[in-house]
Order: sequence, then structure tokens, then C-alpha cells
Amino acid sequence: MRTFYIFKIKRELTILTKETPYNLYRTIENLYYLDNDSLGVSFKIYNDLFDLFDKEYINKRIYNLFKNHRYYNKDGDIHTICNKYKPETSTLRVYRSHIILKSDVINPTLLVNYLMTDNLFVCDFKNKDYFWLNEFVR
Repeated sequence: MRTFYIFKIKRELTILTKETPYNLYRTIENLYYLDNDSLGVSFKIYNDLFDLFDKEYINKRIYNLFKNHRYYNKDGDIHTICNKYKPETSTLRVYRSHIILKSDVINPTLLVNYLMTDNLFVCDFKNKDYFWLNEFVR
């Protein structure tokens, strides 16, 4: 099971780091592993790096895209794909600060079918994987 954290990077920072995603990943990874004593610092860094998601809009958009698929389910803010034919089991949860996608496949349906804008950066901290979502090849 892979856990993808999706962040909406500020436009200026996207331009600066488009060609050097490793530097952006290391900054986000350091933020991810900060301890609770550093919450003030992490909040400041967060505000410098990321924009907030429109949680309601994204939830509605994903629901409208998948509502007629028999392998899709929505429970509150949690979207689930359980497709035995692919096979795939993926769960996506939208927060204002980030999106978490847990999946047993490398190219989850929820990742590649909806979230394709140029300022979304995806990190899998456990596997040390990162990429710009719009450059993700299915």
C-alpha cells in the first residue's frame, strides 16, 4: 500500500522548482518529519510553500466524475475505488491543507483521472518518491 501526499504548491514556487523537484521534496520531507515542538516553524514554512485546496469543490468534482461507476463509493470526505477487475483499491481524502491518497497500485484512478493541474506536487515519504502530478505518465 502506497500513501501519496498531494500538495498545492504556490505558483511562484512552482515556477522556481519545476526543474529541481528534489529540492522541493527535501523541504516538504523535512516539514513532514518535524516534531510537535516545532509547530510554529512548520506553520510558517507551510504558509510559504502551499496554497489551500477548495475542499468542497474537489469533493463535488470527484463525486460527479465517479458517481455512476459501480466500483466507486463516497463516505463523507472519503472517496474509495475498489475495482476487482483492474485490480485496485484506493482511498482518497481531501483536506484543506493537502490530499492523502492510499492505494495498492502505482497509478491510482483517482490520481490520474482528476487531479491534473500544473502546481500539484505528490510525495510518498515512505518510498522516497516524488513528482509533479501533471508530469505523471499513466
